[in-house]
Amino acid sequence: MGEHDRELARDDDAGPLLHLVLDRPAIAGNVGACVRLCAATGAALHVCGSQLDPGCRSMWRAGLDYWPKARVHFHDSLARCLALLQEQPWIVEVGSAQTPWDADLKSGAVVVLGPEKGSVDDDVQAAHPQRILTLPQRPGIRSLNLAQCAAVVVFEAVRQQTRGR
Repeated sequence: MGEHDRELARDDDAGPLLHLVLDRPAIAGNVGACVRLCAATGAALHVCGSQLDPGCRSMWRAGLDYWPKARVHFHDSLARCLALLQEQPWIVEVGSAQTPWDADLKSGAVVVLGPEKGSVDDDVQAAHPQRILTLPQRPGIRSLNLAQCAAVVVFEAVRQQTRGR
């Protein structure tokens, strides 16, 4: 196998690569894309406080047949999810000087991404000001798509956790 051809080890009894937490996502296609991402990498997906119907056809369609291969959890709120996970979260937001490659994204780390048209809850950000991460981008661009941000962070965790194998 070449350097770029290696597969991620799969052990269904192992803990997740990381916990990818979506705070109030509003676009079904983004949730579906994150399901595929998590199935491919071994991350667990947590969907918090969303008004999306879990039976939404476009969300299921975007996730294709990956739903059974992914660890997906729905929570009433971000606060309840974080209380269950009991880990200090990394928060992805616009405007921080820290990037995902500055963070220690160890196995089981919790990473929170805010809604498509907003930010992670102010109380959560205020409780973890040293754990806010930003994806660098050119001036004048508001932000990247939620699923794109998730992919960048999840694959940085893959890079960190598979380095040296």
